[in-house]
Amino acid sequence: MTTIDVTQLHHDSHTRSVVVKTIHDACQKRGFFQVKNHGVSKKVTENALGSLSKFFDLPMDQKTIFLSNDVKKPVRLETFRVDNASRVSRELIKLYAYPIEDWIGSWPHNPTDFTENLGKYAIEVRRLSLEIMGAIMESLGLPPTYLRSSLEKGMHMIVGNKYPQSSPSSNILGLASHTDHTIITILLESISGLEIMDSNDNNAWKSVPATGGTLKVLIGNHLEVLSNGLYKSVFHRVTSNPQMSRVSLGSCLSFPMAEMVEPAMELVDKEHPKRYRASSLEEYIKFLSSKADKSYIESLKI
Repeated sequence: MTTIDVTQLHHDSHTRSVVVKTIHDACQKRGFFQVKNHGVSKKVTENALGSLSKFFDLPMDQKTIFLSNDVKKPVRLETFRVDNASRVSRELIKLYAYPIEDWIGSWPHNPTDFTENLGKYAIEVRRLSLEIMGAIMESLGLPPTYLRSSLEKGMHMIVGNKYPQSSPSSNILGLASHTDHTIITILLESISGLEIMDSNDNNAWKSVPATGGTLKVLIGNHLEVLSNGLYKSVFHRVTSNPQMSRVSLGSCLSFPMAEMVEPAMELVDKEHPKRYRASSLEEYIKFLSSKADKSYIESLKI
């Protein structure tokens, strides 16, 4: 697994170019990497996971106000069950997080430290996301500031998940195989459970350990489109743990809701024709509501 020391992006030009090349290789070959020395403090990450865990542990009658199947809602709680049985396989809460002052007032206020701790994490991880995107753009041979203004005005969503402890004999997935419709997703997790599909090894599933102090960076569908397929969005899933429950926070960075994303013209030529049609996050949300069988990224391919 590739680990990027974010502080090295601020060293001399040679060091930065080496790190950018490493990011290029990781994005092209694996679709993900992890970062360390990223500037999001241990206190901020621990407090965010702690408040999220306390929220999920509340009795359901204290959370029902947020329950919804409407994928357009800016604050939405959803529960998933095993084969429609009584046992919950996953709880999810999605929170719009930018501009944070527009949304944080509608976030849960129980536990009382939820908005403070999740808000601090959202601000810090968004800053990190923009920094990482500068390096990713550079790794594509584009300026580090390429589409920066769009990213700065873009959607930022925080997605919290709780995967209850599973029975030792269970082989039920906590979250089925999928790609994220983001530019990138940055993942914070309490314990291991993430698995990545390795296209270099006959699409075998590989466990990705949760390493203390690191954050995972996953390539999303819109970066696949923007790169004209040079970088592939990574298929991933989550396995449940028989020893304890798992809590995770996904930070999803996207372009503005209605902005159309298409392959960068600098990456399109006779040898590399345009491979994806333009699409927006708004279109993706409509696609989700349609319950189509085909994956969204497949529907974008020309």
